[in-house]
Formats: sequence, C-alpha cells, structure tokens
Amino acid sequence: MEEESDKEVKLAKQAPLVDQYGTDKYYSARLLLREFQEDCQRFEKVGLKLLPLDIVDVLFRCKLLRATDSEKEYRQRGGFSQLDIGPVSPTWADKAKPLDVIENQYVSALEGDIRDRTLLSHISCLNSGPVEAKPQQGFFDDLFTSLGLSFACFLEGDHLIEKQKQLQPGLITYDLATAMEFFCASSIGYATTGTRNYCFWRGAAWLRTLLNLLRIAAFIHPGQREFTIGPKMEPPTFPVFLGMHSHGSYQWNEDAKESWQKFPDGCLIRSHGFRGLSNMWLDLRNFSKIKKFMLDHKIVFEHLRNPWSPTNTGDVAPTLDILSSATQMPDLGAKILLIYCCLEHLFVPEEAGAENKKYIIGGLKALNPKLSSWFDQLYKKRNEYAHKGFVLRTHGTWKLISDSMTNVMSLLVAKLSVNNTP
Repeated sequence: MEEESDKEVKLAKQAPLVDQYGTDKYYSARLLLREFQEDCQRFEKVGLKLLPLDIVDVLFRCKLLRATDSEKEYRQRGGFSQLDIGPVSPTWADKAKPLDVIENQYVSALEGDIRDRTLLSHISCLNSGPVEAKPQQGFFDDLFTSLGLSFACFLEGDHLIEKQKQLQPGLITYDLATAMEFFCASSIGYATTGTRNYCFWRGAAWLRTLLNLLRIAAFIHPGQREFTIGPKMEPPTFPVFLGMHSHGSYQWNEDAKESWQKFPDGCLIRSHGFRGLSNMWLDLRNFSKIKKFMLDHKIVFEHLRNPWSPTNTGDVAPTLDILSSATQMPDLGAKILLIYCCLEHLFVPEEAGAENKKYIIGGLKALNPKLSSWFDQLYKKRNEYAHKGFVLRTHGTWKLISDSMTNVMSLLVAKLSVNNTP
C-alpha cells in the first residue's frame, strides 16, 4: 500500500494542471482493484467493511499534502472538487503536522466512514405495458424477498412519494417529480454497510450480476416481443448512492475494463433476431419463469458474498457478461459465437493455444455428459456461421440459441457447485 501510494503521488505530480484551453484539470487516481484483489479477499473474510483502496487513498492524500505548494494544487492533483474533501481526507490545514501523525489520524478516521448505504443503478428500456397497470414493482419486491437479498426496486409511481417521506421526513412538499429524482427512478438499488468505496464496489458487483441475470432470464423466457424503433441504446451510467441527490453520468469507457470491474448496466434492451432490438418486456406471462430462473441460479449470488474471489472475477462475471451481450446482438450468428466463447472461457485454460474443443468436451463430460449432443449441434452451427457469414433464422436455430443459454447457465452452476467455497 505504501508503494502504490508513492506511485500515485508521482503520477499526480506529473499530471498537467491545465488543458490546452487553459481550463483547470483534476488528476484521476488509478483503479487498483486488480492490484489489491487478494487483499480485498482477506479483508472480506475477516469482516472488514473497507477496502485496501481506502487506505491507499488516505496515504496518497497525506503524502500529496506534503508534496504540493498550494491548496489549489493539492486539490487538483488530489482530484478534489470544491466540495469533495470529506472526513477521511486531510485538509490543507494539516500540512504542518508530521506525516505519520496525519496518516494515523485519517486511517483511523476510516472507521467513522462505515455506515449503511444503498447504491442505485438507473434502468431503462423496460416496457411495462399500459401506464395504468404496473405489476413490475410487485414482481421485483416479491423476487428480492424470495431471494433474501438486499436489493430494492424503485419504478415510477406514486408509491415513491411515500417511500421518500419515510427516508426524507420533514420536507415542506412531496411530489412525484422530486421523488423520482430522489430515487433516480427507474432504478434498482443494493444496500450494504461499509466505507464509501466498499459500498460502491461491492454494490456495483451485486447490481451488475443481477442486471445481467435479468437480461439472460428475460431472453430465455420472453414476454411480449416488440420490434420497433422504440429502444433507446444508452451507455451505462455511473451508479450513485441513495439520498445524495446526485445523478450518474454516462460512462463511455466500460470496454476498457475487465468484466468484474465494469459498472452495472441498466439498459435492458434485448434482441430476438430480425436484426432488431426490443425493450425488455416483463409481465404476468413470464414473471414466474424469471423468478424460478433466479432462484435456480441463487448460487451465483452466494459466490458474491466475497465479490473479489477468483471464482467470481474469473468465472461468474465474465460468463454473465458474455451471455448478457449475446442477448442484445441482432445477428443470430454472433449470438452463437458468443455462447461458444462462454464455453471456451469456462473450460479452456488460458495457456492453451489450440484444440479448444477437446477441453470443452472434457468439461461437459465432467459436469453434465447429457449435454454432449447439444454441444455437437452448437459446434456445427458455429462452424456454419464461420464459413458462410450468416445463419438463417429458423425455429431450430432460435431453439438452439435459447437452449444454449440455458445450458451454459446450468454448466456455470455446476462448476460453482464443485467449487462450493464462495
């Protein structure tokens, strides 16, 4: 942690303070989740509600305080806006104190930053049917209760006003517009306890997993299918904490991150072919099947109890990310290729250079030999697409894609069951 904080100070000192237009620039610290993955696991196992990143951040700011010549420079190189300095960040008034004193002071102050927080991820492209019929809120409430997990759903409706009254009592007036803004509606939240960093990254992992599973479940068990120009493709938004009156900005660089480091994506578009996209449709026709899907795959959430584990970062997050992408691809052949990539990811060692098929067959025989005939069909269709460049949308092709997603999820569950230590 000392080494990484020293590197951060060096990088911050090298960063320019103004851009080409003369506008002030603020340094953005590195995301060190990969570098401290093992430490994150250890912290989680002993019940610490903070991350190594918290300590690195404190050490970085304490050292930066001594390495800058003015308060303005300290704020810019520390990445502070005028309102960002909180109880665990040294202020310019601390500059005269010995370094070890302020380091001990603010590392100890991290304990005071541990509290309950709910991280919100905005969702869009969810078709609720007629405006006067909103059964989705009840569906999500029932689903989260059945799962026994700390999720909450805030869909548009007058019920949000009552929820805001409970969480924010004493306001002069309450109305739907301010309630929707307060809850970033429509949104799904995950509640946890810890430092701000801990709540953010843990909450992001749980929300990302839930939204990916929801996309996969609604693809396998679709409600009404509508192919119009209605869906609005959006990038993920920055998750925000409930009660902070903040709104997440669009994030355009998620493809630069590993699957387990990506922000949760609440854009719920899907594609069932026809080279078209559709809003996700949830209604009474698929409520029960989606709920059963979630309960059948609850082991995925159990492994999220330690979201920094290699099982989660190496198996769960990439597999769900790939399958989630496959639900949105308009091209059927691309869906098949992505599903095949999932199998390679689950069973082929990183160092393998060829003969990937034999590793997949070996994995199938170990986990579920009955799926061998299905794999033969998938492999044949994958080769057909590779040589022709297209796959015809027949009933058989569509069934193969749907069955394939179901089977890949069953293989993920089987693999997690073998590695049954979250």
